[in-house]
Amino acid sequence: MTSLTFDEYRSHFTEAPGFLDFARWGPPSDLVARNAVTALGVLSNDIPDVESMRSYQDDALSMAARMTGRSGPDSAVFTSSTSAGLFQLAFALSGGPDAELLVSPKEFPANVYPWVRAAERGGPRVTWLRTPDGRVTPDAVAAALTPSTAALAVSAVDFRTGYRADLAGLREVLGERLLLLDGIQGFGACDVDWSLCDAVVVGGQKWVRSSWGTGFISLAPRGQDRLGSGLSGFSGVENPTLYDDSLHETLTTAGRLAMTNPDLVAASCLAAALTLIDGITVSAIDREIQLRVEALLDVIENLGGATIVPLAPGERSGIVSFRLPGATAEQIGGALAEVGVVASVRGDYVRLSPHATTPLSSTDAVDKALRSLSH
Repeated sequence: MTSLTFDEYRSHFTEAPGFLDFARWGPPSDLVARNAVTALGVLSNDIPDVESMRSYQDDALSMAARMTGRSGPDSAVFTSSTSAGLFQLAFALSGGPDAELLVSPKEFPANVYPWVRAAERGGPRVTWLRTPDGRVTPDAVAAALTPSTAALAVSAVDFRTGYRADLAGLREVLGERLLLLDGIQGFGACDVDWSLCDAVVVGGQKWVRSSWGTGFISLAPRGQDRLGSGLSGFSGVENPTLYDDSLHETLTTAGRLAMTNPDLVAASCLAAALTLIDGITVSAIDREIQLRVEALLDVIENLGGATIVPLAPGERSGIVSFRLPGATAEQIGGALAEVGVVASVRGDYVRLSPHATTPLSSTDAVDKALRSLSH
């Protein structure tokens, strides 16, 4: 797709103006929906032309590799979700119990259980990286490193606080150790240097806006060299369609992490979503999101509220988690719903997460709702 203006990009989306919950779900574009319908149409023909759909797979992997700073499509492989991709990485991480994997217990559970399950079955032991507010900073990681540390698992954006990880700082303190990234809350919305990470796992149903069942794993050269085959299945080997009753050699590319053939309908959705992101650019999306985040922060602060963890401008993503004095999270969520704002109520705080397509006027609705509580 050629370059898009912001208006052209926004015209592909039809979510309600008050939808501010992209950290939970990103409504897909009309282009994604059309690709899915077209793909299903091909597969429902009297003689389905499955091979013609391989172009979706090739396009999606090529874009995923390029957008994460890799050299070619062989650096990326499909996965059905962030959770599935992280399990693939966890079981591919070598070193056994003599090695350790650093991860914060405050990570989203999808970035916790795979490492624990792999350790239970003989993989690197899990060492908890505990910090006061859950932020995984370079200083905290540096203080936790030992000679046994093989890798750090961390999110590009923390699902709770919205903290945008300092990837450059983490890369520096880790040195040759592996930096394994859960990218679902950042990819497609945060303009960061993904090439700093040895592996990036992305599910497409949030900021990428390609719906459920879509995702990819992208490996840097060090990741390709150091990670094993893990849960590799028949599609992760040489000549997978040669049925000769023998085990085949595992691929040396990122494709070795494949457990099965990709869902080509899902591939069509991912290709469409990445095409739109590529057309407008992530940097443009990031700028628009930050305008909306700053406007929401102004409203919250003017009414005496505060984010659950203070973040500097460079640490912010598209997530604004906050509390308001004198009101419970349930009361805040109810007031927002009354004016048509969709948000997530999480324990004792409320999480707002606007996208570039969110109208700036949605801030007025948030202001109205919060003022009704303060009065």
